[in-house]
Amino acid sequence: MDEERNRTPASVDTQEPDDDEDEEERNSSQQKRKYPIKYIENRTRRHVTFAKRRHGIMKKAYELSVLTGANVLLLILSNNGLVYTFTTPKLEPVVREREGKELVWKCLDGRPTP
Repeated sequence: MDEERNRTPASVDTQEPDDDEDEEERNSSQQKRKYPIKYIENRTRRHVTFAKRRHGIMKKAYELSVLTGANVLLLILSNNGLVYTFTTPKLEPVVREREGKELVWKCLDGRPTP
């Protein structure tokens, strides 16, 4: 009877990893996959990726401005001709006022403000 209480269940692993290879194998299976950076042919996937990455880069721009106090101006021009912006308050007139908008369009392509 005492023998049964002292035995450990078969599913419990009581051994410590004795070398680094086992640990490396475990870590490599938990890592994110890296995909090559190339043009996305599928229109829907391309649009979704654009939206996610646009959000991510805007978040990074915000974090940079908060953490370092830097003045940041981020312009993203989509294939559809839409312009997405992130600015810190000091640079906001560049994208809000007429002169600033004209400068942005002149730099981008010379197209007038829609």
